[in-house]
Amino acid sequence: MFECEGVAVLRGLEGQLLQVPDLRPIYANWTSGLNPHCDELRVFVDENIDRYVTNEEVKTKTKAIDLGWFTSLSYPSAEIEQLETMALISLVFFIFDDTIDKEIDHETPDFASDFDAATKLRQAAIAYMRYQFFQGRNGFMSNGQPPRVPQEFATFEAFASRVITAAPGQIDLSRLADDIQEFIEATALEQTHRLSGSLPSTEDYWTYRHGVGAVFPYCTLHQYVNNIRLPDDLAWCDEVRVMRIEASFQPLLCNDLYSLKKEIKENTPTNLVPIMIAESGRSLDSIVHELVEKMYSSAGKFDTAAASLRAKGCRYDDTVRESINMFIKAFESFQTGCFKFFMNSRRFGVREYEQEDGSYIIPL
Repeated sequence: MFECEGVAVLRGLEGQLLQVPDLRPIYANWTSGLNPHCDELRVFVDENIDRYVTNEEVKTKTKAIDLGWFTSLSYPSAEIEQLETMALISLVFFIFDDTIDKEIDHETPDFASDFDAATKLRQAAIAYMRYQFFQGRNGFMSNGQPPRVPQEFATFEAFASRVITAAPGQIDLSRLADDIQEFIEATALEQTHRLSGSLPSTEDYWTYRHGVGAVFPYCTLHQYVNNIRLPDDLAWCDEVRVMRIEASFQPLLCNDLYSLKKEIKENTPTNLVPIMIAESGRSLDSIVHELVEKMYSSAGKFDTAAASLRAKGCRYDDTVRESINMFIKAFESFQTGCFKFFMNSRRFGVREYEQEDGSYIIPL
């Protein structure tokens, strides 16, 4: 690979030590746990990978992610039906993102290396997603035929069939469709930087990172996860908008810390750490310190918004107040679940670098 700007920054990080302090205090007061259906869900996820993923190498790598465990960490109190649904959307996001982001074979052109082909895939995925949600209404059928099923998005069918039959009022399908489309379209901006070899500015990074992170669709499903329905003036109030942003922002920062070693190995510099180093000229330790401070700040903003949402619920009955608590806990457990997944997943491969005090010293 040619020595582009981004890879050059990564090379400059090789041999350094990434020192991440103990981040557990950020999550100490939030809901966490492991869903008792975890083993059952793992079987369900592997069965769907076998059903929808045809490439054997991709199949093996997707199973190794352990999305059954990730989903069980994220939603420890969900019933099995909701848990399976969230695992299916996780499959959609991880498979599609890896298709755009990682070459299977360096010698063979694929979506990761061919932007035009990836653009057609994105267009096909959006058309298929909206057709599945709205069954051909709103002009998402051409010539009276349903859109083709992109193999790299095929798991979406199983997910869509569940959410379109959810209890009325639990899922705003239009909002969910917009969230998923934002994810799909955001991969184009990230791919542009990756293929060009140029690093985005921090400002440009955040124009696509929330979309690629795909947290917003999970947030839109948080009533469904708990089988509850909140009044619209609570479910989509300003406090919830803040909770959505922070529930995305904080795990994204955490991800970029724990995934740095992996991304150096894979020569994928679209990570906030090398971007900030290149932009500011500051040291690795200085950037890590700033990102950790931002994580604490984000958690504080989330807690403030959640407290305000609970206060708004005081004028409602006990059922609504309990639903608010369950709703907030879904946001909390999603963030704690991501944290545990990043630390312990084989995908990131940093578990062995944990210190006795909970910090991590990771050789790059």
